[in-house]
Amino acid sequence: MFSATEAAGFEEMDGKNDERPIHLDAYLWQVSCCSIGFHRAAKPFYRARTGQYTIEELANFLHFCDMYQCSHTRKFVVSRIQSTRYHFHPAQLINLAIQYNTSALFPFAFKRLVDTPITQLTAQHRELLGNDVFTTLVYVQAALEEHRHIVAAEEPKILMHTSDCQDPVGCNEDWHAIWWNGMARFLLDGRNPQPYHEAVKRFKDMQFGRVSGGCKELMFKIIGEGAAFNHADRFVDEACSRLAEKLIFESSLV
Repeated sequence: MFSATEAAGFEEMDGKNDERPIHLDAYLWQVSCCSIGFHRAAKPFYRARTGQYTIEELANFLHFCDMYQCSHTRKFVVSRIQSTRYHFHPAQLINLAIQYNTSALFPFAFKRLVDTPITQLTAQHRELLGNDVFTTLVYVQAALEEHRHIVAAEEPKILMHTSDCQDPVGCNEDWHAIWWNGMARFLLDGRNPQPYHEAVKRFKDMQFGRVSGGCKELMFKIIGEGAAFNHADRFVDEACSRLAEKLIFESSLV
């Protein structure tokens, strides 16, 4: 083939023989530059640290992991973020999750965000969240607040009293009164509203008057199994999943 090329008068090609090697100087220079750039970016992670990594350092490192296709290092960075996730505002974590397509960070951050009063979010937080997340957050918090009011105002009814209940009428009356003065107050406390599980825990420690022991035990079993008290968690999980599917395209490196 090479002799035919020579006979045809074409210029000899690199790689034909030892006298015409293929020069890789430009390629090696590019690889060298990339390697230097990567190690410069990685330097903050490998040096000794006495404090926490900043959100900017973590974001930069995720960027370089994606740029240089470093899957194992990327997983390490994500694990470091998860181990120190309480040090960052949920808006920062959500921004990282979306910007660098890291779904592992999203559920925890979104659930923390739902528990954050909307009045505590600054303009910078809203910018980090983006329109889709912020709009969903407003609707989710409004829906949860409405559900909280419904649960607080409508106690589960004692439909069948247990054998140890000697005063069914008094039992119903006291159950209603204690629910309003206990669960409703815990859930709707303007300064410190309690989540459902904490409200139920405090409610159990109250005095129940004419409510029999058997009826009380039955009702708390119903509360524990009831869909009304699990609705909030399922609603948040569903909203979180839909947002993640819409906004995060899982990286092939994870």
